[in-house]
Amino acid sequence: MQVGWAFGTEQTMMASYCWQRCVVVVCVLACTWGSIAHGFILGNPDFDPWLGTASGTRSGNGRPVTLTWSIVADGTSTPDLSGPNAPSNLINFLDTTFGGNPIGNNPNDLTARPWFELFELSFDRWEELSGVSYVYEPNDSGQTLGAAAGSLGVRGDVRIGGRSINDDGTLAFNYFPNNGDMVINTDEGAFFGNSNNNFRAFRNTVMHELGHGLNLEHVVSSTDNLLLEPSINVGFDGPQLDEVRAVHFFYGDVNEKSNNGQGNDVYTNATDLGTLNVGSRVRVGTDADVPTQRLEASATDFVSISNVNDTDFYSFTIPEPGLLDVTLTPHGGTFTQSGQGGFPTSFDADARVDLFFSVFDQNGTTELVFTDTGGLGSSDILVDLELPAAGEYFISVGGVDDTIQLYELNVSLSAETFLEADFNEDSAVDVQDLSILRAAIGITDFGDADEDGDTDGADFLIWQRQFNQQVSGSVANSVGVPEPSSVVLIGLSLTGFGFRRHRHR
Repeated sequence: MQVGWAFGTEQTMMASYCWQRCVVVVCVLACTWGSIAHGFILGNPDFDPWLGTASGTRSGNGRPVTLTWSIVADGTSTPDLSGPNAPSNLINFLDTTFGGNPIGNNPNDLTARPWFELFELSFDRWEELSGVSYVYEPNDSGQTLGAAAGSLGVRGDVRIGGRSINDDGTLAFNYFPNNGDMVINTDEGAFFGNSNNNFRAFRNTVMHELGHGLNLEHVVSSTDNLLLEPSINVGFDGPQLDEVRAVHFFYGDVNEKSNNGQGNDVYTNATDLGTLNVGSRVRVGTDADVPTQRLEASATDFVSISNVNDTDFYSFTIPEPGLLDVTLTPHGGTFTQSGQGGFPTSFDADARVDLFFSVFDQNGTTELVFTDTGGLGSSDILVDLELPAAGEYFISVGGVDDTIQLYELNVSLSAETFLEADFNEDSAVDVQDLSILRAAIGITDFGDADEDGDTDGADFLIWQRQFNQQVSGSVANSVGVPEPSSVVLIGLSLTGFGFRRHRHR
């Protein structure tokens, strides 16, 4: 269904995604309009929604956005799916269904109404999952719903009204960007007034419509339940994993809102992972590691690379030298999906982007290692990178494909294991180290196993004890072990000293 609305000289088509209640099942009817909206099915990702809002501009997909929202006054002209406009009666409906204005409160202050929190919770859920920020606008200038862009101090980017909808059982419908206005069916008091799970039926309806206002389409799946399906399901709460992918594609992850909206794309704006002690680990993106698309309402830890131009920098501080392990794992899951009206086919959201990462030294620009070992859909793994000094280091994450990939980053630090007599630092004590020690006796500290500034018989004794040992614990090739007296014969009495050899351990 398409409903046209003439605003000035421009014809705008209403994105009327309609949740409709039919007997027992509550379902959504897709009423598409104009150019299609692009959600998790990225068939034509050339549309960048909300480049301009009441709060400012953004450069394109993957960048964060701030949207204001307001509730229109009762009496505001409100459209229908078909038929003439009618005055909004949403506030009166909400007061009747959930409770009205507290005694003594300013009647124009909607924030004190019992139902206001349900809207806040719905906006907050999308906000804590993504690069979207919602700000309540207490003013609304009263223009016809769907007919005016947001303006600070005047009206929201997203305006919410309500009326009796002339379509059997429809719960709500919503406009696509760059409009985000919502119309709630005020005939559905019994359904919306169900208090189970903190009025989940009402909140899921609002969150579903907000998804359309963020440019997300309907999806159907034969394996999983999703918020943007054409059928409402109150068995879960809010956006599910694939909706997180979709909103990240358009607006990035929560870290893109950091540093005044500059995100963490450069090392100077890196997301701080805190102190990494020996024997400890830190993980980000853990809530995407789930067996299905289902998410708990408390899940908030999601990170992603939203496109080929996106880079995520992280910083961490080590209090002592150690060996760094890093694992970068793509997430998203495998399930079936299609757009509404299509036939769901298998979709592997774990394998959308070939990820990679780099570790940088304390200046943030010297790359210590680049890792792209896993390939598409597989983990990239780094083991035992030596960090020789305490201080702050950096990790950057990126991808080679121009789409969205959720991921998990796992960073740990272990004690640096070394053998004092491993003079050539090949992780084994053998005859090659003996040759270095012989050449250094009394001359340099290249054979200084006890780190007393010289090479002498005490260093040889350490070599003798550690001979045939390896850092890995395996046994090197066996050779005869010289007696200390043989070292004395090759120059133990020499007293010359060279420069001190600094070894990374």
